[in-house]
Amino acid sequence: MKQIKIIFIILLLILTANANWKPLKSLDHYGPKAFTLKEGVAYVEIRKYTESDGLKEDPVTHGVTLTKTMKKKVIFKIYRYPLSYFGSTVKRTFQHIPGKNKFAFKKGEYGGFAGTGSRWYYNGFMLDSKEKAWRLENIQDVIDMVKPVDTPADLSLVLWLHSDAQDRSDKESYSAKYRKSGSGYVIREHHVAHGVGDWVYGCGDYTFEYKINTSGKVIQKKLIRKRKVECGGD
Repeated sequence: MKQIKIIFIILLLILTANANWKPLKSLDHYGPKAFTLKEGVAYVEIRKYTESDGLKEDPVTHGVTLTKTMKKKVIFKIYRYPLSYFGSTVKRTFQHIPGKNKFAFKKGEYGGFAGTGSRWYYNGFMLDSKEKAWRLENIQDVIDMVKPVDTPADLSLVLWLHSDAQDRSDKESYSAKYRKSGSGYVIREHHVAHGVGDWVYGCGDYTFEYKINTSGKVIQKKLIRKRKVECGGD
């Protein structure tokens, strides 16, 4: 009877601990109005710039040359008003602010065959309530747009800014959950990395734990689980 009681208590503790965790969606699941922008901020945009190296064959000489292309993509937006709300001049000027690697708050690269591959980085931009454009030069600039961090959308943004997991792993293998802890939060992020040469920790099945306060600062990050997987495999 005593053994049954011990087992029951252990199960109860496990269920109670698990009940405190809530699923945290990846950043692309949250809409532009899921965030509370600070006063004076009207529109925020995060762009990804990707420079790719490729091979091109000359149809006459059949020689091969290395080519470079640059692509820009708006990854997500946070706003009180969409960009279409602003005048055409403001909109056009804002859209043509150039990306700059030196102001990248996230960056990485993918290796390829025979010198090919790609490099990418993220830049952030903001329009204030007076329609003046600003460049967000680092992670803290982006977090300052939504402080205090007190919603799942805010937490997902902070996690994305401090982690490359969503860039490096497929959506099927990615998951995250969070729980309240004192005045801040604890997040556990799980993902599987299969890439060859493009992951700082190597190929594997990872679970990281983050402690984040309401100012958006990562107080602690630690690897709590790692399992080896075959690079390039399933």
